[in-house]
Amino acid sequence: MTYKTTKAKLDRVFSRFIRLRDTNEHGVGQCISCGKFVVAWRIKDGKIQFIQTVHAGHYYSRGASKALYFDEKNVNLQCCQCNSFHEGNKQGYARGLIRKYGNNILDLLEIKAKNECYLGEGELKILLMDYEHKVKQLTGRKR
Repeated sequence: MTYKTTKAKLDRVFSRFIRLRDTNEHGVGQCISCGKFVVAWRIKDGKIQFIQTVHAGHYYSRGASKALYFDEKNVNLQCCQCNSFHEGNKQGYARGLIRKYGNNILDLLEIKAKNECYLGEGELKILLMDYEHKVKQLTGRKR
């Protein structure tokens, strides 16, 4: 795999991980920004099928900070309305992060966002294997 295809595959797997992590055994989770309950996935023909209108939304956008691109605290379940139509609903997202991770999370993410970060192909492959394993573990628990 090339760097580009490895990163694209990691992005898909990481997104699945976030949507599995932030939902219950029925595929229902709560948008980090607005609090609305959404169905992120369902079982169809014995396999998990992800719903495209539920996103793994970034507090610091992918372009704003490479260091937070695959950061589990920076990426959380988000409804399509907040992520796509309300520009991430940053105020709601900030409140949701504080509820989920505590008062210091915004400071922590701000510090991390300022770090320079370049992931080479080797690092991407390691992350890909790690998140494939995490998805497999969560998939087994959700069925």
